[in-house]
Amino acid sequence: MPTYGRGKIDVVFEFLRGVCTVIRSLVALRQTAWSSFAATAIITGGLLASGLEAAAGPADTAAIERIEALGKAASCTLDKDTGEVTAISVTDGSTITADDVALFASLPSLNSLKILNCREFNDEMAASLTELDDLSVLSITNSGITDAGVQLLAEAFPNLRELDLSSNTNLTGRAMRSITSLEKLERLTLLQNRFNDLHCRRLSGLPELRALDLRGNMEVGDMTLRVVGKLPKLSGFKHRSTVVSDRGIEGLAASPSLRAILMQDFAVSSDCGEQLAALENLTSLEIFRCQGFGNEGVLALSGMPVLDRLTLRDLPEVGDASMPALATMPKLRRLYLHELTSVSDEGLANLADATELAVLDIWSLPRMTDASVQVIAGLPKLKELSIRETGVTPEALDMILGIESLESLVFKNGDVPADLAEKVKADRKWRKLDLGQ
Repeated sequence: MPTYGRGKIDVVFEFLRGVCTVIRSLVALRQTAWSSFAATAIITGGLLASGLEAAAGPADTAAIERIEALGKAASCTLDKDTGEVTAISVTDGSTITADDVALFASLPSLNSLKILNCREFNDEMAASLTELDDLSVLSITNSGITDAGVQLLAEAFPNLRELDLSSNTNLTGRAMRSITSLEKLERLTLLQNRFNDLHCRRLSGLPELRALDLRGNMEVGDMTLRVVGKLPKLSGFKHRSTVVSDRGIEGLAASPSLRAILMQDFAVSSDCGEQLAALENLTSLEIFRCQGFGNEGVLALSGMPVLDRLTLRDLPEVGDASMPALATMPKLRRLYLHELTSVSDEGLANLADATELAVLDIWSLPRMTDASVQVIAGLPKLKELSIRETGVTPEALDMILGIESLESLVFKNGDVPADLAEKVKADRKWRKLDLGQ
């Protein structure tokens, strides 16, 4: 039996411990990879060589091959144990055929299907999908589907939780009857359709709805907002329309659960600010191109207790007089000030007291100068900063580099000299850096 000195034993021991460490790392990496794969499963070329096709059925294998052939326009998720396809997403459906849809409909474990921007998708293709047993998420957008096709889908999939029927211009108000028969819906997206208040009154039949997007249904106004305000579990609402007035906001403000609102092109006045402020659970508010919403409306938002995100965009009546409100929101972490031509350094000085800000995005404020950057440089928790199309000069970058917490920077305000750009790049390891060069 060979013998070893103490030194040699230590060497062998260290070697074996190193081998064990490598093995543990490889096992952990494999488990992490599988976990990530099961969660996202973005299918790319070479998947079939992994051996998963041995576990999946022939329909799954054919579907994976088709997804790979579609390239970046498509992805799918596989069950980590069986290799069966559970979800398919096609973001550019311009090349999707009836045979593709029939193939997807033959997948035994498919529970999520998203086919976007497929003008060739019609009622016959919708009928073929009814062979699926367990669909809970469905998106068919920018297609040729009609009311009859929507009725087929609603009758086939009564347990749908998420539905997106955006930009389907063949739909009429009759389709809303089918949509609102899906009482388990939690997310409903209906961008750029032709529904109106009479159609949308049926939304009251969706008690489980959490998120609703009606942007671009230009005839959906105050009546619908009163219905939406009564939905017991709704937390997110997005809408773009020119026929929503202060009375609609009053109805929306009755909501017991709303946490996020995007309002665009509304015909509201500053008076609706008080109604918005009454939503005590509101964490995100985006006000975009509501021409009558001005300084008094923003000031009415002062002190909102849990507001985390605020966007003020293209509001010509909003100026410096409204900016003190920004210093009174104790939880404000994300602020987006876009296309506010009347806001200057005087108003932006109030940012000095918005000390919780982690994200600040300023775009198209022509009256903003380097003086405001000096204020911003004093924000202790700022991680992401974007300043674009303002009166700020590249010389202000030296002040920005003084923000020790900053991780991401977008700066597009004229040409940055090459030596200054190199200085900024070398200052730290940026998560994102864009100097417009």
